[in-house]
Amino acid sequence: MNVRLKTSATLCLALALGAGTKAHADYPGQDPDWPCAQRLVPTLTAGAYWDGKVPANTGWRDDDKLFPLVTDIVDRDTTDADGLAKLNAFADAIPVDQRATQLPAIFSAIVDQTNDERALLIQRIKQLGLRQRKMGDVVAAISTQVDATPPADPKHDTLAGERDFDVRAFQETQHTMRYACEAPADMERRLGLYAHDLERKLHAGRH
Repeated sequence: MNVRLKTSATLCLALALGAGTKAHADYPGQDPDWPCAQRLVPTLTAGAYWDGKVPANTGWRDDDKLFPLVTDIVDRDTTDADGLAKLNAFADAIPVDQRATQLPAIFSAIVDQTNDERALLIQRIKQLGLRQRKMGDVVAAISTQVDATPPADPKHDTLAGERDFDVRAFQETQHTMRYACEAPADMERRLGLYAHDLERKLHAGRH
């Protein structure tokens, strides 16, 4: 029992350490609080997705039609298919001769909202990583206590039980973190889908 628990704790700590150091080793200059293997891109820019100039659209939140669309399609609970369908329906209603102005403005709004949503998500991931590092310290400390306590000592089984519980909590959080770490990149990917669809409509309107 003692050997199995010690191995589990060591494995969990190695996974946590590996996830953090891999990101920093592969991508120099990364935020030291970023716990994911995926590269952190703090802010997305329209120019990385759009072929042409995208003017700032600071008033989109006051637009009664655009605001609900943008917040809906950027929401992570909205599927790609639903988001694209709603965006296409909105864009199709814009007269062809106005699309050269309005479509880039729509995309600018989508970038703004995506950055807002990602910033909150990134902060939550950093907080989760901090809690995980603290939990790793707890697991390491109690593992040391268990190893230093003779099996015949009545406290040994109690400490071993606590370590087993902490190891399971660590593993569950590690699983959650792996899933959470994929979310910022998934938002980047979807932003690319929206850019592609809007640009396709823009180019089609020029022919």
